[in-house]
Amino acid sequence: MKKGQTVKRRIIILANSIRDRARCIAGIDIQTGKWLRPVSPPDGGAVAWELRNVEGREPCLKEIVEISVQDSGPDHGCQPENRLLNHRQWVHIDIMHTEDLLRYCEDDTVILHNDRDYVEPGYFQTIPKRQWKSLQLVRPSAVQFYAKTWKGRNRWRALIRHGANKQLDLGLTDPVLIERLNRDEETSQDCFLTISLAGPWTPDGVQPERCYKLVAGVIEL
Repeated sequence: MKKGQTVKRRIIILANSIRDRARCIAGIDIQTGKWLRPVSPPDGGAVAWELRNVEGREPCLKEIVEISVQDSGPDHGCQPENRLLNHRQWVHIDIMHTEDLLRYCEDDTVILHNDRDYVEPGYFQTIPKRQWKSLQLVRPSAVQFYAKTWKGRNRWRALIRHGANKQLDLGLTDPVLIERLNRDEETSQDCFLTISLAGPWTPDGVQPERCYKLVAGVIEL
């Protein structure tokens, strides 16, 4: 395939998360079994409604959709899965059974490179690019969702127990689950989590930039 060529891919949607006024979409290519994150041209930003809707609605988790992407995209120094989108309608193909996602689950001993809630951007310059990853599907031993006030607003977070008694406290960006939590609905501790690594960012412009881990998709069992 020539560089810059457009191809059709069928992906299992495993993340449709809030990012500014758009969404960060990610899924697994059912042909290759690898992660793919469609991003908006030309700079690789979040995906606007007109680019991501499926027959006039949001793509949902576990949905298999056919999309049109280029074979490359801006990686922002840590996201090798990014592929630039073309302006073509997304097409619904099928819905994946929840139990079939087990084949895509990874060992949760280490979630995205280390045991912290972020990765230093410079870390990616110390390892071969083939080892970069910014998406991981895990089934933790337990997860608890709670609200925390930040800049005067309640923000939902996920307290994740994984591996051998390890714990991560990550921001939650799955809008469907956030709505449920806002309605005080009960949620299961047994679930698949899509953990996504954001591009370099500083919360206040003073602290050093970091690539923070986020819970971008939650699929309950």
